[in-house]
Amino acid sequence: MFSKIYSNGCSFMWGHHHNNPWYFKYFDETKDIDISQFENECKKRSWQNENTQYTNQNVFKPFNEFDWVREKFNYAARVAENYKVEIINESIFGGSLNRLFRKTLNYIINSDKEELKNTLLLLEIPPIGRDEMYFLSQERYCNFVSGDDNFDFITEENFKYTREFYKMCFDIQTSAKDDLAKLFTLIDLFKFYNVKYVFIQTNNRLHSIQKNNNKYIEYKKCEDIQYFIDNNSVKFLLDTSLNTYHPIENYYSYDLVWWIREQKYSFKDATNEFSLDGHNSIFGSKKIAEQIINHIDNFIV
Repeated sequence: MFSKIYSNGCSFMWGHHHNNPWYFKYFDETKDIDISQFENECKKRSWQNENTQYTNQNVFKPFNEFDWVREKFNYAARVAENYKVEIINESIFGGSLNRLFRKTLNYIINSDKEELKNTLLLLEIPPIGRDEMYFLSQERYCNFVSGDDNFDFITEENFKYTREFYKMCFDIQTSAKDDLAKLFTLIDLFKFYNVKYVFIQTNNRLHSIQKNNNKYIEYKKCEDIQYFIDNNSVKFLLDTSLNTYHPIENYYSYDLVWWIREQKYSFKDATNEFSLDGHNSIFGSKKIAEQIINHIDNFIV
């Protein structure tokens, strides 16, 4: 058994839009939360002249007075609540595998090694193509993706540098191999310290590598690493009522993002498209937690 959970990942685990009061009315857990102050603030704003969280239900504000809702009802918190254990959740929206690797490694280094044996690591592998950099001018690590969304409040000069990085340095196949190498390193470290762990995949890195690509790491070695990751990942089971369900060929997926879409567990689905967001909804996080708990009960506890 375990007495603590350490979790890390990106927006799916963090609870994207779980603190958005526009959506509270759609979920049993949040429909009775008092949002009257928020509603009064909305009435003061001009829908014609501004595009903020007070005038547009789809504007994402990462931190607000309802963060406690996100912290309570994201799927990692629900797993911890099921087992009545403490949780340290270091996931963040837009997080990369490099960030997960760095912070998980730091957590292991800084932890009492006996306590580690009683800790479950719940690790959501973020989508490929993300990264982080430490900028001296901001005195912190900054997260970014390949697109033009500067979601982590990076200064204009530094954000321009990240665009140059992608232009000059990013290759998806090399990045996929680098990610597999980091996961291989973490797995070996978990074995060394006898740490319990579970992966949640949002992206299969092997799918980004061509079979004839043996540069740096042989493709067969990449296959072996991905196979081991799969064997230690949550299988997300499809409902038998779905048209895409097949009892042999298509009854589960390791891909959380695909599963959310197939099961219609997004905010967009839950709100009849009042929200345009494709992340797991508050109800979706509940269903994700159920799948993870089932995996832990069968393979970890």
